[in-house]
Amino acid sequence: MGFSIIPKNTNLEEIQFYIYDSEISYYGGSQYWFPKKFHKLSGCGPVVAANITAYLAQTFADKYNALYTYKGIVNKVDFTQHMIEIRNYVKPGIFGLTSVRKFSDSVLAFANKRGISLVPHILDDNASTTQDAINFISKALSQKLPIAILVLKHPLVEFKEYTWHWMTITDLKLNSKDNIYYITVSTYGDRRQINLDLLWNGRRSKDIISLAYFK
Repeated sequence: MGFSIIPKNTNLEEIQFYIYDSEISYYGGSQYWFPKKFHKLSGCGPVVAANITAYLAQTFADKYNALYTYKGIVNKVDFTQHMIEIRNYVKPGIFGLTSVRKFSDSVLAFANKRGISLVPHILDDNASTTQDAINFISKALSQKLPIAILVLKHPLVEFKEYTWHWMTITDLKLNSKDNIYYITVSTYGDRRQINLDLLWNGRRSKDIISLAYFK
C-alpha cells in the first residue's frame, strides 16, 4: 500500500517502541505477559499505560526518567515488571477500564508517586468527526507522544478484536491511493494498522472511542 505523510504535518514519524526478548522483538507490551490469569484478561489498559510511561522515560530522559526505573534496552522481563507495578495504579474493574478520565487520573497518580508531573490531554467527548480525531492524534505525534485509544463497542466485524480494548497509537498516515487515514497501533505486542475513517465513522452514535496522551 502506498502511504504518504499527512501533508499538514510533514514532520510526523512513526514512534518506535520495541521490547526485546533474546532475538525476538515486540512492538510494545502484551497483556498476556501478566503472570495472573485475570490480569491477562483485563490488562490492556495497564499495558498502554506501561507503554506510554516507559516510552516517555526512554525518549525524554531528562524530564521523565523516573517513570521507568530499568536501564538499558527495554527487555521483556523488566517491562513485565513495569506492567505489574503500574497496574497497582491503573486498575481495571471486573468489566475492565472503561473510562478515559479514570485511566488518565490513574496514570497521573503513578507518575506523581515517581515524582513526575504529567499533563493529560483528552479528546473531548463532543468531538465527533474524523477530523477532530486526526487533529488530536497529529498534535500528539508531532511532539513524538504516543496516544492511548479505547474502543468500547463497535458494530463492524472488522473491529471485533479491537473492541472493549485499549491500544497505543504510534503513527497516522494517509493512504494516497484511497485517501483514507490509517493509524498504527501497538496491541498484544504486535504492530497493526487500522482504517481510522472506518473505525470512526462506521460506529453508532452510542459507541465510544476515547483518546488521550500525556506530556
